[in-house]
Amino acid sequence: MYICLCNGLTDRDIKSAVASGAQRIANVYETLGAAPQCAKCTTNIRDIIRETSGSSAPITVRR
Repeated sequence: MYICLCNGLTDRDIKSAVASGAQRIANVYETLGAAPQCAKCTTNIRDIIRETSGSSAPITVRR
């Protein structure tokens, strides 16, 4: 499923980035060679990071 329409990122892309060590939203974008545009996807990216890493710690967005 597409999570970030601006960059064409899917949930699989994001899970792969988290599996590669991305623990913050900014790290996900960096790992995937993308940059936040409208930032509407950050909530979904944050949720995927939490689900994939099993963390409940707050995750911040850098713009």
